[in-house]
Amino acid sequence: MNAPLTFLIATLIALASGPLLLAPAMPRPRLRKVLDGFVMVSIAALILLEVLPEAWRQGGPLSVAFAAAGLFGPTLLEKILRGHQHGAHLGTLAFAMAGLVLHALGDGVALSPNESTSWALRLAVPLHTIPVSMAVWWVLMPASGPRPAGAALVAMAAATVAGYFYGVPLSRLLGEQGWAWLQALIAGTILHVIFGRPHLEHGHRRDRG
Repeated sequence: MNAPLTFLIATLIALASGPLLLAPAMPRPRLRKVLDGFVMVSIAALILLEVLPEAWRQGGPLSVAFAAAGLFGPTLLEKILRGHQHGAHLGTLAFAMAGLVLHALGDGVALSPNESTSWALRLAVPLHTIPVSMAVWWVLMPASGPRPAGAALVAMAAATVAGYFYGVPLSRLLGEQGWAWLQALIAGTILHVIFGRPHLEHGHRRDRG
């Protein structure tokens, strides 16, 4: 088996690992708190140390404005749409998940044998996919249940495979600057979902119901 395909398979296994790693924590509040902290720190580190610096490099200072729009825009929208907060929450979650699917497509492209990607970067893809998979399950399970959460992971797996075999880097479609701004907007939205935690609020309301 060639090396790029090995990393692709490892990435797909990493995507499936989130539910398996979180399942033992569900009935154990202390373990759940530990994994909650791991997910939050891992995703924040991925965005703040990898995604946003790269967006700044390609998109310039305006990337900060797009990241801020993703981070604070949903809160502003929820205040404007008083009485429709649930719809705003779901819209924010959907946008964040769509962003992660695009990120998975980019991961597939990076793993492709057609790309001159370093061995270290190929290894980084499955490694950072583990906390991403956990984050998707951790975010969607309280709000929507296992089927939507599983569907999101399947969509990310399909996007990774599509990127590996057929993907064209999105930067070629949007332009380097436009792709950087989109990445910054998505990064801000994901930070809002992780730290604003509207999914947990809705999950608690649903449990009480």
